[in-house]
Amino acid sequence: MKAIDAETIESYGIPAVVLMENAGANVVSAMGREIGGAVFKTVNIFCGQGNNGGDGFVVARHLKSEGAYPRIFFAGVPEKLSPEAKINHDAAEKYGIEIIKLAELADVEKNAHLISSCDAVVDALFGTGLDRDVDGLMAGLIVLINSIGRYTVAVDIPSGVDADTGDIRGVAVYASLTVTFGLPKAGITIFPGLEYVGKLIVADINFPVELLSRPRQQVLITKEIAAPMLPYRHPNANKGHFGPVLIIGGSKGMGGAVSLAAKAALKAGAGIVTACVPESLHDSVKCGNDEVIVAAVKETDDGFISAQSYERIIELANKAKIVVIGPGMGRKPETAELARRLIREIDKPLVIDADGINAVSEDKNCLKNIKKDVIITPHIGEMSGLCGVSIEMLIRDKIGALKEFVDSFKVNVVLKDGRSITIDTEKNIYVNTTGNSGMATPGSGDVLAGVIAAFMAHGLISVRAAISANYAHGLAGDLLLNEISGEGITAGDIVKYIPVAIKNMKQ
Repeated sequence: MKAIDAETIESYGIPAVVLMENAGANVVSAMGREIGGAVFKTVNIFCGQGNNGGDGFVVARHLKSEGAYPRIFFAGVPEKLSPEAKINHDAAEKYGIEIIKLAELADVEKNAHLISSCDAVVDALFGTGLDRDVDGLMAGLIVLINSIGRYTVAVDIPSGVDADTGDIRGVAVYASLTVTFGLPKAGITIFPGLEYVGKLIVADINFPVELLSRPRQQVLITKEIAAPMLPYRHPNANKGHFGPVLIIGGSKGMGGAVSLAAKAALKAGAGIVTACVPESLHDSVKCGNDEVIVAAVKETDDGFISAQSYERIIELANKAKIVVIGPGMGRKPETAELARRLIREIDKPLVIDADGINAVSEDKNCLKNIKKDVIITPHIGEMSGLCGVSIEMLIRDKIGALKEFVDSFKVNVVLKDGRSITIDTEKNIYVNTTGNSGMATPGSGDVLAGVIAAFMAHGLISVRAAISANYAHGLAGDLLLNEISGEGITAGDIVKYIPVAIKNMKQ
């Protein structure tokens, strides 16, 4: 967006002050729709000294024209205003709008009663250029804004949220509404930044359409993008066209993971699904899974898949179209080494999930120089192990960590999160927009692995399968949330709603 902004000004001759005017006007228009008009409402606008603050001065002027009572709190140095922001600062002053200067924390405390006395708040303190942690005056001001509990509108991005990573730079404004300009910023589409956004409106402030429609490396996945990626089913197809899918996993007490992945694959359209499990799990996995073929292989004394089962698994894999490695497989060293050997030597597209990922974390060399289509599906904890960084550091820059990992190992990845992120080997990023916290339940990831495998069995490459499967998986959870509470959602429920979600996408 920074590049688009600069090109709009330099190549198309649209003055920055015009873009600023359009931005402020769009914020007021969105506010009017969301809060039922501005007439007679007292609105406190908090402006910094950057161009985001300049947008805030425009907001104040338009609010006054709409019949509101705007009040500006300026937390900046007038001499540091950009020329465009200075124009709008002076215009607001000439419009008779009160501008209260906040130079230090004492000024915030002195004006605390005025800050609290309003119907709504506009946050125009920091824009997308924030590159440091918020402290001092600004941190205290943000804490106070959050504490008064008024309807809060963020201009372009909630102040304190990193526009690129979604990291919270110390503190951030909790917005009720965020009006962003041109395109969504990555940091407000993923957690933790997304938590601060409230309702998101993307406003057109007259950037040239050809600049906004250029191919991008970061894409927000909506139904319009995901639905056309769903696999095609030929009217004269047979079950062999959509399989076989082989799912390798299970260990003592962990047969449910394989069962869920297998059921999900069938519900997502896989024609033939084989679950490869330790001998002692055969009957329990087969029970209630009539449509799933269960292949029992040699196991260790404590119920894990044995290294001695290698040749039998290769035999099964040679008949499969897609292989899933990991659900419920356990972390026994012998089984982990077998998983790594299978990853290296199975010559079929792979989905690596759960304990397959844990096995990779212990020795990532099994991913080196892989030529087949591979996708790994870690959650945050598993990704932390893959990257060798703490969960806290990973959360601060998930996109950066994913790009670094893909740069090293050249495999596709789905990072499972409140907003799941898919990255391909070209380091293109795809952020999913479906799903809810009710899906944070045991087995939900196994279901996703099964859906991805089913879509790959229809002929999709792993990235396209992951994009559409992620959307369908999250949509299944959202449809469930319309009927039951999030606390009551189970992985088995999600499986049942996968075909409902696919039908919804097709419509």
